[in-house]
Amino acid sequence: MKNIKGISLIVVTTLVSFLLWFFAAQSELVDSVDRARHVVAGLALNGFFLNFLLAARNKTLEKWFNGLDKLYVHHKFIALGTLALLFVHVVLSDQLKTTEEINIRVVTGGLAMFLLVVLIGITLFAKKMTYEKWRVTHRIMLPIYIIALIHVNLSSHIPLLQFSLLSIWVGLTALIGIMSAIYVIFFYQKSGFNYKGNVTKITRLSPNVLEWEITLTEPIKFLKGQFIFIKVFQKGFETAPHPFSISGGDGKKITLTTKISGDFTKQLYDSLELNTQVALEGLYGLMDFSHGKKKQLWVAGGIGITPFIAYLREDHPDQQIDMYYSYNGPDAGIYKEAIEEYQKRNKSFQVHFIDTSVEPFLSFEGYTLTDDTDVFMCGPEKMIKGYAAYFRKNNRNANITYEAFKLR
Repeated sequence: MKNIKGISLIVVTTLVSFLLWFFAAQSELVDSVDRARHVVAGLALNGFFLNFLLAARNKTLEKWFNGLDKLYVHHKFIALGTLALLFVHVVLSDQLKTTEEINIRVVTGGLAMFLLVVLIGITLFAKKMTYEKWRVTHRIMLPIYIIALIHVNLSSHIPLLQFSLLSIWVGLTALIGIMSAIYVIFFYQKSGFNYKGNVTKITRLSPNVLEWEITLTEPIKFLKGQFIFIKVFQKGFETAPHPFSISGGDGKKITLTTKISGDFTKQLYDSLELNTQVALEGLYGLMDFSHGKKKQLWVAGGIGITPFIAYLREDHPDQQIDMYYSYNGPDAGIYKEAIEEYQKRNKSFQVHFIDTSVEPFLSFEGYTLTDDTDVFMCGPEKMIKGYAAYFRKNNRNANITYEAFKLR
């Protein structure tokens, strides 16, 4: 599946912003450096707008980008690009060599850059912070955006408060960006988590993998292969939401399977208690196997088996499925016995187990991917993206759907 609509959103808004600022600067300003400074500032404001819009986890935008994980990748690079544009803007402003007294224009510009540098410093040490603290610090982006808008309106030589296509564009994107940020910061945590429940079963499948069942007060209608964001209300646990794939259930009850990969998942494994209250938000993910072609190739890496096991537990697919399940060590091959039993009962399903502690890493060198085969993959980002690139290189028509995750 392609993310043409998502990329088009970025390209079109960036191009519109560039053209409006470029022609406005050409007609209003004489100095070429000043014109460039204005255009760069306009592109930076568009970057802020896009970042807040993507951060709102809109379901339509998720589909446009072919998955929330791909959306976040674009979110990251837009943020880096916006940061680079702001520094270019500062350099161009310094080249004008104007002697200006301390005033609100100078103060707002300096304050926005100072807060941005602080945020960059926090981000560099993010691995030493809990996710909850890291998430809270990124609320600084909203005041940075507002201060940047004030600075641009005060310091621009282009009249942004007069009626024009540029003023309409800046005002519209600013409104959408700020409203998206306000929703994420102040309302998402309260309004987004509509599904409530309690932990009713806990099973430790291995020394680092936990399976836990949640009974919901109202059933949730999910597709096998989707994931949710969940908040755990147990004393001592951080309240920030975390994403996990649904590994089974009937809607009234759902099962999550989590592997220790950070502080939160370790805390779940060590300390999660029965009857703990939880809240869910979602659903996300486009791994809908039931609507795929009759021939499918499944690739799972480690805990990436969860969306596949959810489908195999509840459904009896009539597709011809060829599955590769890669893991490191016998304890990491969770659900191996269940998958083997499933294979015995279903002639259309074939599985290949790859234990990388005793075998070479999974390779598809020489594998022929035909046009009548859909590919579904879930696992660590580097692994899954590597396979996706290989398949696309050897078959430009390859239809690939994947969820890739990073281990912190």
